[in-house]
This record gives sequence, structure tokens and C-alpha cells, in this order.
Amino acid sequence: MTEPAAMTEPAVHGEHQRVGWFELFYDLVIVAAVGFAAHTFVEEPTWSLSFWIAAWTLIMFVLWLLTSLNHNLYPGDHPTRRILGLIQMLALVVASLGTVSEHGLPNSVGFAALAVAFATVAVMYAVAIRGPGVDRADVRVLGWSSAAAALVLALGMLLPADSDWTLSSPATWLIVIGVAIAAVPLFGFVVGHLADRIDDEHLGERLGQLVIIVLGESFVSLISALSGESTIPNPFFFVITFAVVFAIWTLYFSSVVPAGMPKTSGALRAWVFTHWLLMFGAVGAAAGFSAVTLVAFGDTSPNVASRWTTLPLALVMIALAILTWLGTGSAAGLVRLHLVTAAALLVLALVGSVVTTADENWEIALGSLLVIVDAVVAARRVRPYRSTEAVSS
Repeated sequence: MTEPAAMTEPAVHGEHQRVGWFELFYDLVIVAAVGFAAHTFVEEPTWSLSFWIAAWTLIMFVLWLLTSLNHNLYPGDHPTRRILGLIQMLALVVASLGTVSEHGLPNSVGFAALAVAFATVAVMYAVAIRGPGVDRADVRVLGWSSAAAALVLALGMLLPADSDWTLSSPATWLIVIGVAIAAVPLFGFVVGHLADRIDDEHLGERLGQLVIIVLGESFVSLISALSGESTIPNPFFFVITFAVVFAIWTLYFSSVVPAGMPKTSGALRAWVFTHWLLMFGAVGAAAGFSAVTLVAFGDTSPNVASRWTTLPLALVMIALAILTWLGTGSAAGLVRLHLVTAAALLVLALVGSVVTTADENWEIALGSLLVIVDAVVAARRVRPYRSTEAVSS
């Protein structure tokens, strides 16, 4: 059996690595942290909270990408990275309880946990810098920016325990500045610089698995919402949730994956970043379906379901259109199809928020059907599994 390369040895250009079991374990914890925010979103779907959920999803995605790139550039299952990964996963759970939940741990604890999470990334890259490789300058940028982000976020431990998340709050600006220090160089130029060195099959598989796990979180939200019910209040939306999640899964793997990963630096940066938009839209859609499933058709009593629209689904379709357009494949027809569906969902969101007076959520039902139809058309046009089936036979 061949021994794995040292954590300081870069991947050999042209060779592809398989996704490790520990990487999948790590992805599950990242999505659990995002899912916790989605459960909070179900209870209070306000615009202010939606912006915070978007920011939280971006924070998790930045940490995920920084850690995944370390695996990608320096492959191998190493005890040092496992230990750092476990510390980061523990920190993310604590950070969720301290920054997302209003009734959880103090914000100071959440800031401390986020600082620890970014510090683990800094140590990963500090270890990688010790070794050879043409990417040392970019790796050094990732290491130092993660360390600087950890130091800024650690300042949050000095803030009052009752700090809020308004635009004028120091807590908000510490989060923004700290995460930006790590995110701007990552998406601004480092990913582009590493375009020729990244193992595209490994990164593509990691992103695909992340999307699958995020979509699976929709069912966790649904089960959590129905856990205290003796019946399913709205069976239609219960069934349609499964259909829409399957449709989004189909769209990703029949549009984005066949289109491929971009090769140019600018397109690659945009392609990777757009996955955050897809994640945020999917989280919002999951929270929305959980809310409307709890309300029977014709129930006009005040409830949170009346605040939900098709906007999260529109964000998902916009992200899918961008990802397909940026890919290396020729899929102009699919891009137009997804954009038309996204435009219709935006119109439904606007009309539903203005016209609807009862809590029947007819616009969400219609928007769900549009997404399902889009997925059926895309799957029939691409048939991503036809070539695989032909080879196996």
C-alpha cells in the first residue's frame, strides 16, 4: 500500500484524488451549522434575519472552501489535518449556538468560536507553507489572511453579551471585517491564481456533495417542523417539498455538472462563489416549505407562512443559470430556460406579496410546479446518464 504524501507536499499536476471519508464528515458538520440557521429562519422569516442568514451561509462557505482547497492542493489523510478539522467542527457548532440563536450562548462565545475556526485554517496553511511547491505565495496569502481574520473576530469577545446585529452594531462590523479579510483574497485572486493547480475533479466532487447535503437538509427542516404535529397539516406541500428538492438536485446534475468547471481564472472565481448563492437559496426554500407545510389550505389565521414567497426558489434558479453559463459546456438553451423560470418566480414573489390576502400560498405551489417542469425539460435535453449507461452495457 502506498503511503500518503506529507501534508507539505503539493498535489502532482494532472493527477486526481478521491474525496476522503473525513472530508465528507466535515461537509456534514458545515451543513449542520447552516441548517441550524435555517431552523431559526423558519420561526422568524424577517428581512433582517434573512440578511444575517445570508451572511452566516457565506461565513460557512468561506471556511469550507479554505479547508477544501487545503485538501485539494495538499492531498492525503493526515492526523494533523484531522485534529485541526475536528477542532474547527467543534468551533462551528459553538459558533452557531453563540451567533445564530437569540436564546443560545452569548455572542462573545460565538466570536471566540469563529476565531478558533479561522485559526485552524491558518495553521493548516502554515504547515503547508513549510513544504515545497509553486503555490507557496498564494498559500501564504490564505494562511495570513485566515490568521488576521481570527484576530479580528477574537476582538468580539470584548463586546457586551447583549450585542445585536444591526448595521450600527460593532458586532456586525467585526463580523463583516473579519470575514472579508479572509474572503476577499480568496475569491478576489487566489482561486484564480490556482486555477491551473486545482484538482478540478476533486473540487467538483466536493461541491457536488455539498449541494446534495444542503438539499438533504431540507428534509431535516421538514421533519423538525412536523415533529410536534399529530397530522400533516398540508399534505400537498409535504409531497411537493420532496418533488422540488429532487428537481433542484436533477437541475444541478443535468445542467451544472455536464457544463463543467470553468478553466479561466475569472470565470472559476465566479463559478465557485455562485455556489454560495445556490446554498443560500436552497436554505431559504427549505425553511419556506417547512413553514407552509404546517398551514392547511384555507387557514386564514395569522401565521409565518404568509411571509414566505417564491424568492428563495428564484435565487436557486438564478444560481443554476449562472453556474451553467460559466461552465465549459455548450448549454445556452438550458441557461435561457433557467432564466425564464427565475423571472417567473420573481414575478410570482412580487404578485404574491402584493395580491395575496389569504394564507393559501398559491404562488409557492405554482412556482414549485415551474421548477419541476424546468427540471424535467433539462433532464430530457441533457440526459447526463446516457453515456454512462452506454459504456456499462
